[in-house]
Amino acid sequence: MDDTPVVVAPNAFKGTLSPLEAAHAMARGVAQACPGRPVLLRPMPDGGDGTLEVLRRALKADTRFFEVPDSCGQMRTVPFGLIRRRQGSVALIESAQVIGLAGAHCPFVTRSTEGLGRLVRHVLDCGVRTIYLGLGGSATCDAGVGLLAALGVRFAGLAHPNLEALDRMGDVDLTGLDRRLARTRLVALTDVANSLAGPSGAVLFAAQKGAGPALLADLDRRLRAAADRLEPVFAVHARKRPGSGAAGGLGFACALLGARLIPGAAMIARLTGLSAAIKMAGLVLTGEGACDAQTAYGKGPQLVAAYARRLGRPVYLICGRIDDSLTPFAEQFARRVSLPAGRPAAEALSAAVMALLIP
Repeated sequence: MDDTPVVVAPNAFKGTLSPLEAAHAMARGVAQACPGRPVLLRPMPDGGDGTLEVLRRALKADTRFFEVPDSCGQMRTVPFGLIRRRQGSVALIESAQVIGLAGAHCPFVTRSTEGLGRLVRHVLDCGVRTIYLGLGGSATCDAGVGLLAALGVRFAGLAHPNLEALDRMGDVDLTGLDRRLARTRLVALTDVANSLAGPSGAVLFAAQKGAGPALLADLDRRLRAAADRLEPVFAVHARKRPGSGAAGGLGFACALLGARLIPGAAMIARLTGLSAAIKMAGLVLTGEGACDAQTAYGKGPQLVAAYARRLGRPVYLICGRIDDSLTPFAEQFARRVSLPAGRPAAEALSAAVMALLIP
């Protein structure tokens, strides 16, 4: 029997399983197929769903809660992580917890990132000096103007900054911007490397959030118009930075505020020791809910495959759905399989792992 460890490193199966839940389901499949074989859990969120859960465990953060509006303006209590340190406290925030797709039933153009800005302001009230902000899984595409407004930026003529209002943006006034941001280290963990504008920008992900065909045709123009208005005021050229298109342009707004944009999957990998785990392993399992064009733009499974390839370990891909057009990406995996329909996600994931491992 092969007694080398199996590394299980999935991203979220959106709407069904968090990365950690998916990792446990995969581990059960390994245990059923290969009793006694060691399993190393390395869940791989990338800035989106499940990022807070994994960061909180890795950094031993306390969980706190605060009430903020979601993307549709409905008040909800959301979690965040807090690490008290003598040299300066650290906050961990996941945008998907605040403005994620869950409960986003209002029109796409009216959704706002304001609630995320309110949460950032709250953690500043808690005295933090460093904020790690996971960007991904949002229901929004407002270039982060709601976030900026909640942090004190004033937009002439806009009572409720959102995507619908980008065309009506007048003068931008930074005098009310929270001055504590200048003394705060802001690190944005982006789930994709896309820039703000262009065919591979934030518009690439808008359809799955609810943007209809007519809006999609005009969305990129609106985002460019917002950038044209905001960049001169902040004296920052941010629209082309990798990750500025993450979470509907939240990466762009964070860059305007001086944030460092880094790939979320890479940071999670460093914190959880993914490379060391794969070096010990005989096999690596990864996956996520939908393996499509987004996966190839820096999602967790892509990074896991790169690590496994570098270390000469076979890696299997298990997804709820695999887009067959992603041939170059799919060829990185020794085997790949989609989950069968009609079964609970965790059960289907365990069964898929069993089928892959049993000769």
